[in-house]
This record gives sequence, C-alpha cells and structure tokens, in this order.
Amino acid sequence: MAFGAMKTSVDRKPQMTSNTSPTFSSLGRSPSIGPPAYTTDDLLAAKYQKISRWIHLVRVAIAAITFVASIAVIACVGASLRAYSNSRLEPEWILPLWPLNVDLRPSHAILGCGVSVALLSLAYLAVAFIPMRQRLHNTNLVSTVLSFLCLCAALFTIIFASVITNNLAFNTYSGTLNSWTCRWHGFDNVAPSNFTKICNDGMAALDLVIVLVIIEVLAVGATAWGWWVEMRLKRGGVGGAKSEVELV
Repeated sequence: MAFGAMKTSVDRKPQMTSNTSPTFSSLGRSPSIGPPAYTTDDLLAAKYQKISRWIHLVRVAIAAITFVASIAVIACVGASLRAYSNSRLEPEWILPLWPLNVDLRPSHAILGCGVSVALLSLAYLAVAFIPMRQRLHNTNLVSTVLSFLCLCAALFTIIFASVITNNLAFNTYSGTLNSWTCRWHGFDNVAPSNFTKICNDGMAALDLVIVLVIIEVLAVGATAWGWWVEMRLKRGGVGGAKSEVELV
C-alpha cells in the first residue's frame, strides 16, 4: 500500500508546461510590446488635423497681408487728402489750385475701405489665436463672414471710385483728386509741385484696393477649403473628440 501511495503521489507531480515556462520578464527583461492598433477614425482625424493646420497658417498669412495692404491704402489716400487740404485756397483767391467743386467721395470711399478691411483683418487674427473647442468649425464661420465682407467692400470701392472718376474725367469745372491732378501729367513744368505726388498716391491707393480684391478671393478659397475639410470629417464618420479637429 505504501508503494502504491508513493506511485500515486509521483504521478500527481506537476509537470512543466508551456504556461509555466520562464519568460523574459522572469529573467529581468521587459516583455515585448507590439505597436498600438490605430483605427480608421484615428488615421482620418490625424490626416485632416494636419490639413487643418495648413489652412490655419494660410488664413493667418492672408489676414496679415490684407492688414498690411489696407494700411498702405490708408497711408496713400490719407497723404492725398492731407495735400489737398494744405493746398486748397478759398474762392476769393484769383488763382486757386483746385476747382470750386472737388468731388472727394472716391477718396473717402477708398479711405473707408482701407479702415474697414484693416479692422476686419485684425478681428480674424484675434479670433484665430483664441483657444476654443471645435476650432475648425468656428474659424470657418468667422472666415466666411469676414472674407465676404472684405471682398464686397473692396469691389464696391473700385466700382464706385471708377464710375465717379470717369464721369468727371473731362469736366473742366469739377473733378476728383485723381482726375484733376492726373490730367496735369506731362506738364510738370507748369503743374503745381505736389500734383504729381497726389496723382501717384491716389492711383497707388486704387491699385492697392484691386490687390485687396485678389487677396480676398484667395481668402474665400481658403474658407471653402476649410469647409471641405470639415465635410470630409463628417462624412468619414469620425466621432467624438476626434471630429473636433483642433488647429494648433
């Protein structure tokens, strides 16, 4: 009986299996860890987050260029208006430099356009760097409103100033700052000394407004790009926080 009991206990001795074999961790080494599994939503969110950063940089660059161009518009038209104010004589003088009825509406329109676009550009630059959730969606809304306002202001200014200036171009009793001073072009020996500068400043201001139109068309394109990225995120089914692409 003792021999049989000993045999039974020997038979029951635990055998080493694959589950009890030594591992790297038991030998003082860390077990190998495989790469994390990425879902389709993760990859899609990472892709469009990178694109959204580029959109952010493009919009900020456009807003900065717009602000600089609008300041240049203000400087040019402001110099023209200041020169007119300093050289304008009262009607009782025998040889006035300016006609009795100088139409300043184009110059005032260009000045108002420059001020408006500068303020709107500053507003976007301020919003672009405010921490917020769903930054892509919010900046899309702000960029849509501001870019269309700037574009409409610049287009209206060009059309308004061009129509009035052309109507008064051959009027000998009236004119705008541009039409009156630029008609002396080529007669520098008899034209007042500051007329050439006033003409150049006025034409430069109008040309810069045309540049603003081109820049704002690019801004509208960047806005459409942002909306396209947001639509792709929604169509891709990126859920939760992944769909709220943050612009850094």
